[in-house]
Amino acid sequence: MPAGWTPCRGPEKEDMIKVKEAKESRETDVYRFLEREFEGTFIEELIPGILHNFANPLNGIIGRTRLLQRRLEEAIRKTREAFPEAEHTLSEDHAKLLKDIELITRESDRLFDLFKHVSGKFYAIGDRNMQQINLSELVENEIRFFDFYLDFKHNVKKIMDLDGDLHDVNGSPADYSMFISTWVRYAMEAMRESPVKEFFVSTTRRNGHVILKFQDTGRPLPVEVKEAILKGRPGQDLKDEGASRLLLAISLVRKYGVKFEIGHEAGINILSVEIPCQSVAIRRRAVRR
Repeated sequence: MPAGWTPCRGPEKEDMIKVKEAKESRETDVYRFLEREFEGTFIEELIPGILHNFANPLNGIIGRTRLLQRRLEEAIRKTREAFPEAEHTLSEDHAKLLKDIELITRESDRLFDLFKHVSGKFYAIGDRNMQQINLSELVENEIRFFDFYLDFKHNVKKIMDLDGDLHDVNGSPADYSMFISTWVRYAMEAMRESPVKEFFVSTTRRNGHVILKFQDTGRPLPVEVKEAILKGRPGQDLKDEGASRLLLAISLVRKYGVKFEIGHEAGINILSVEIPCQSVAIRRRAVRR
């Protein structure tokens, strides 16, 4: 074969290549379709099942660990009473056993708390039913869940000041969960380059309303985003995808009669959300009917 000579592809060869490429393209489309279908079952079907299957053995581990701790303490007490002369010899071993079981119990409780935050998050975003919501509990679970984001856990100082005796608000847990988590994600991104990363959230009561307030040390909210929030614009025309997601999340809770206030003081972004308490919301719906 002469140097530099390349054989030409015949029509049959090119047809075979086109058929192969078309087949691969169809397979890719099928895979992506089935992947989306599978992902669509995650929140409402798969995750609750996974959490349920984890809950039973986890509860069993925690229960048995605490029972083991009590039995060990009782066994050591009886040994000391029956063989007081052996106390000096066995005291160090007893102390190690008690310390080990205490550590196991503490870590089991910590594991249960982590499980509770994960399950609470996924149950919330999957629950679109209208109901009474304790916003302080929901907010705390959302923030605890964000500790699974390692940057948020290790690099952001978090302060929560939540009213434990808060009146319920009316709405869908999924709507409030999406709104809160989207705002936290936006704040995380805004703080990415900040030398000081602090996030503050509080809940209080005022004049028949629940006040949910967020503060962070990220870059200021752009003017166009601030105006879109205050004026209720959808914001699809914004180039910032994070801001567009934020406005979509805000649209989920507008129907509950919430009001927004936005500020920026001494390098701190402030978002205050005024939400009618559950009893007020019921009265307003009754008047509209």
